Amino acid sequence: MEKMHLRKWFKKHIKKIFIFFSLVIFVYLFVYLILNTKEFIKIRFDLKYNKINELIIDQKNKMINSSLLYSDLYPYSVDNEKTLENLVVSEKSLAGIIDYKPTFDYINAKYPSNMNVEDEIKNIIKQNLKNIVDNKSYKIIENENIIYVIVPYYYELLENNDEIFQGILIFEYSEDKLINEIRNILNKNEYILSISELESFHKNFIKKKKIKFYTKDYYLVSYYADRIKEFIYAIIISFGHILIFYYIIKTLELKNLEKKIIYPIEDFTKHIEKYDDKTYDKSFELYEFERLRQTYNNLITNLSDNREELEASLEETSAMNEELISLNKNLEEYIGKFDSVIKIIGSLNLYNKDEQKFFDKLLEISIKNLPEIDYGSITLKENNKWKFVSAYGHDVNKLKDVEFNDDEFIFARDTIVINNILEKDEKMMSEKNRSIIKEASNPIAKSILSPLKAGNYIIGQISLDSKRNIEIPEETIKFVNALSTLSSFFVQLNRISREQGEFHKDIILTLIKALEYYDKYTKGHSERVAKYATEFAEYINMGHNEIKDIYWSAIMHDVGKFFVPQNILNKPDKLSDEEYKIIKEHPVKSFELLVKSKYLKKYAKIVRHHHERWDGKGYPDGISDEKIPLNSRIITLADSFDAMITIRPYKKALNVQEAIEDIQENAGKQFDPELAEKFIEYLRRKYL
Repeated sequence: MEKMHLRKWFKKHIKKIFIFFSLVIFVYLFVYLILNTKEFIKIRFDLKYNKINELIIDQKNKMINSSLLYSDLYPYSVDNEKTLENLVVSEKSLAGIIDYKPTFDYINAKYPSNMNVEDEIKNIIKQNLKNIVDNKSYKIIENENIIYVIVPYYYELLENNDEIFQGILIFEYSEDKLINEIRNILNKNEYILSISELESFHKNFIKKKKIKFYTKDYYLVSYYADRIKEFIYAIIISFGHILIFYYIIKTLELKNLEKKIIYPIEDFTKHIEKYDDKTYDKSFELYEFERLRQTYNNLITNLSDNREELEASLEETSAMNEELISLNKNLEEYIGKFDSVIKIIGSLNLYNKDEQKFFDKLLEISIKNLPEIDYGSITLKENNKWKFVSAYGHDVNKLKDVEFNDDEFIFARDTIVINNILEKDEKMMSEKNRSIIKEASNPIAKSILSPLKAGNYIIGQISLDSKRNIEIPEETIKFVNALSTLSSFFVQLNRISREQGEFHKDIILTLIKALEYYDKYTKGHSERVAKYATEFAEYINMGHNEIKDIYWSAIMHDVGKFFVPQNILNKPDKLSDEEYKIIKEHPVKSFELLVKSKYLKKYAKIVRHHHERWDGKGYPDGISDEKIPLNSRIITLADSFDAMITIRPYKKALNVQEAIEDIQENAGKQFDPELAEKFIEYLRRKYL
């Protein structure tokens, strides 16, 4: 492993420290500025909101007070028209005034001259006239963009101070002018907007609050993007200061490090590299390095003193070296055997749990690495019968024709060495088996028998044979014992896996058959979809595992229909919108059912999306193009093809050519265009 220079280590170390503290400071600053900005915006916004509400109240009071004052002065004016004109000109928000005689439905005077009293206003005045006149009160009416203040006026008789009702003054105030008065107090990026204006106000970073303006709703809107920019600038500037501070500290500390540590250590290292039996006399400023220098000097002194002793020990070391060479040869042999075991373990995955290939490879590797062994065979016990499953050096095809009972077969309960096993076998076997064994076997002088076990039960046996009558080393017996343990584990694992696979397969197919009874229109549909999908996957050269995934996903793609009422599934007529909506839930139900099983959950996502469309108009998630899993797109093609060529009560079956034309028409819409083109090629090659 390459070692890091001290300068580089220090830079990296100080960088880590600065990054940590910078992040802490930065996060604190970030949170502080966010809270500060948020509070600033809230306070400023609330102040403006309160000020506007106060201004609205002031406007209303001013309108009412002005209207009442004018109504007191107006009866004594000489020129009514001129008086009204002066009043309108002097009041900016006042759009006009009408002197209206409700009793006679007559306009006595008005300004400007084009003004008129709408019938709706007249009706309101007449309905409320008694209350207005008797109580000498006013009434405010809002109509479109005009606010009307209705005030009665009276003529006072000097003789007896009686007041005679003369008429109604209708003050018309422009709502736009009143709103503009409010807008005049707004700052930059502050707005008073109606509901329609707010809907077209497309900006981010806004704060809004409703304002009641008479009977209409307006909104105070504050656009605080500038404040956000200021916040970002503050963050950037703060980060820049942190970086500058980091580089200043790093430069200063690096210089100090070089002076106190790096340069003295480099000089000390050069002295050590020379190795001239001289002590190092320059002292270090730091205590730990000074201790290191002293230790080095002591070591140099001791080495010089003990040189003769080391030279004497050299001869003894040379003798030990010869012994190590011998041990090394033995070690290499053990490593070779260990490597063989590793290869055999690797074959557990290499041959996909195929017993025949595994045992063939085990015998081949074992015999090549055991010089004492020439042949070998493996037998397994099933249904109380012993059968040969593999052989090396013997004729395995003939041996496989032989079956033994326990009383005519020599087997071991522990790893043992046995002489002339064929002669012993001949005494126990039937005439037929003896003839086959003699013809299929090579000459055997010694055999190593090692049992394959499942717990306390013997399930098979490894037999390694030698044609020479030689001594079998203890290491070889231990190695064979290890092989039998490994093989026992493989046999158990393979059988358990096979039984589980068959069990799961039976459960799935039983479930699909049950669905066919539940939904009479899908009988055989899942198997046909699986057939088309896997054949097409093979046609486009997909891998074995992917084809297997497509098969099981296609088999289970409609399992969610169990959650759809049977009267909807088997309805002979066209489905209603509500019924079709229920049908569309079945991919999600399939997904929810499969994802709960650790054996089936890898198919769940494929099944969920088999009704998605390339253009994104499918269901349940509306995803499009390559966001749809490849296997789901393949099943979509197979599912649609089977639906096209199958008779249903509500449609006739298409022939293959018509189905191809339909797929061509929907390529790029419902189907992946590239897969659709290849699927059509597959259909033409197979069916046309």
